[in-house]
Amino acid sequence: MEDKKIFRLALFTTILGLVGMIFSANYITPQEVQIKDMDRGMLDKEVSVEGLVTGVSQSQKGGTYFLELMDGTGKTKVVIFESAASEIQKTSVNIENFNKRRVRIVGKVTEYQGSLEVVLKDASSLKIIT
Repeated sequence: MEDKKIFRLALFTTILGLVGMIFSANYITPQEVQIKDMDRGMLDKEVSVEGLVTGVSQSQKGGTYFLELMDGTGKTKVVIFESAASEIQKTSVNIENFNKRRVRIVGKVTEYQGSLEVVLKDASSLKIIT
């Protein structure tokens, strides 16, 4: 009899926890950071950064784009891999047009050749603000 009560309690607690996670998942947002506050402790963490695009370049193979993003506290590189870039361009938006525009991006902090950069999560993680 005791085992049945313990099992029911555990099952109820598990279901309640799962339902709570499902409902709260929509409210979990990435940490909003300023570029000056990005450090190696944030590697592989998802962040949200807002700033002015001061330059747009493309890889030599042409599939990957790089945005130079400045927020008044510092400057960082945003990497848009080919999969996200093609999704963005399917919406008739040319990535070159992000130059001199204020954007908000969500991506993962990574390090490349000693410099921190943000890899865009997906095409919907890049929003033009103005």
